[in-house]
Amino acid sequence: MNRDLNQKINELHRLDFQLYGQDFFVTWEKTVDELKAVLLVSEIMQEMYRRNISFRIFDSGLAVSIFRDKS
Repeated sequence: MNRDLNQKINELHRLDFQLYGQDFFVTWEKTVDELKAVLLVSEIMQEMYRRNISFRIFDSGLAVSIFRDKS
């Protein structure tokens, strides 16, 4: 992995956040670290996609199905 990608992952580890089971769209209830974490994860995933690095968790299309069914 590239240094920039590793730096973002390390920055994510330094943040204090708990997003499991939380609603991402209720941003006014989030802490600054939680908002930073969401943005960092999106940047990391975008860079992994550009480099053709599989997330493996999304290979089945399950994430798309979950989002579509809940929206």
